[in-house]
Amino acid sequence: MTDERRPGPGGAPGPAGTPGDPDGGAPGGLTCDQVRELAASFVLDALDADEAAAVRRHLTDCPEPHPEIAELGAVVPVLLESVPRIEPPAALRTRILDAAAADRQGRARPSAVTAMPPVSSTSVPPPTPIERSRATPRRTWIAAIAAVLAIALVGGWNLLLQGQLDQARNYEQQVATVLRVAGQPGALTAILTPEDGSGPTGIAAIDSQGAVRIAMRDLAPTSGPEVYEAWVIGGDGVPVAIGGFQVGPSGVAYFEGSGVPTESGIVLALTREPGPGATAPSGSPVSAGTATAG
Repeated sequence: MTDERRPGPGGAPGPAGTPGDPDGGAPGGLTCDQVRELAASFVLDALDADEAAAVRRHLTDCPEPHPEIAELGAVVPVLLESVPRIEPPAALRTRILDAAAADRQGRARPSAVTAMPPVSSTSVPPPTPIERSRATPRRTWIAAIAAVLAIALVGGWNLLLQGQLDQARNYEQQVATVLRVAGQPGALTAILTPEDGSGPTGIAAIDSQGAVRIAMRDLAPTSGPEVYEAWVIGGDGVPVAIGGFQVGPSGVAYFEGSGVPTESGIVLALTREPGPGATAPSGSPVSAGTATAG
């Protein structure tokens, strides 16, 4: 019997015998693992037309449920509905589009060193030209698109517009980590906001094993032994400490903890404490949010 395999992404042969395809190839030309790898980019509409069509064909033909698509897709509307939107200046959008167009044109040209015009004795010497690397892998720019979307959704434009680029990149990476956890099956997601609507905000995710990841911005810096304590509040209304962390001048912070209940409806909260080891909050939360599934 001839072993015929359908091509996978980039023309590579797909594995034979994938369930759901009577011809022995993967449904839609993609394997289940390939679809899981492309899931985040698919829900962010960051795939090209052929890849997106291949994912849709796989989802239509494959007997597997692929819950990761629904889980990831549920994160975006939660952010859109829960976080105030900050409109960036029109000029910023133009600069981003111009830069993207220039990058595409640069990738289309062969790699070469640009010839420099003659330099007069009174002019400033030009920088040494550097050979452009070959086309950046697709996964690199897809990850960049997802990270930019994450920053925009949780108010990261404030950091960019204030010129705090280092802090923005740091926060971008933290949010991306939280979103990866939020996209896992059985994960809970919470948007943390201050009670009065003005102050530190962030996003948290709890995986099915009770591990929590929290990314925060606009926190007031701690000093001395001060910490921000993270609390989980269940149905009994009793806050349980899950760990503390300190914050530097940037106001950006990332926290990881474990042992958190995995029931939808629990509350995650942060309080500022005079030192580590608090067993009960000393004041009102500076930011809090309810964890929900999807």
